[in-house]
Amino acid sequence: MDTRTPKEDLLVGGLDDWVYASWAYVSTQRSGITDPIQRRTLTIGLIAEVLVEGLMTPGDVDNEGHRPWPCSVGDAIERITREWLTDWPDELPYPGAIVWLDNSPAGDEIARQVLARENATA
Repeated sequence: MDTRTPKEDLLVGGLDDWVYASWAYVSTQRSGITDPIQRRTLTIGLIAEVLVEGLMTPGDVDNEGHRPWPCSVGDAIERITREWLTDWPDELPYPGAIVWLDNSPAGDEIARQVLARENATA
């Protein structure tokens, strides 16, 4: 039985790569919510949660890697929310639009625990 939460799914995805806003949206599929507006709201909340908990860092990606934004967590959440609602009101952002999220060591640890739990029950 798959008991991975949307947050756990997002963090597992972040083990191997930086994740983006629409990736987080895909992770919220696990919630069972099908309405796109409700899922967008849930996704923005999910991103806010992992940022506030210090599990992921928001930023941009360039040819040198992930570049954290030089702002507070609150400012990052406001930026993500504003850009999503303003620039992508009726569609899913393309990969890399809005934000790239990088797991912190604490985020990686949770993701590894999820994988270990799933491997133990497989």
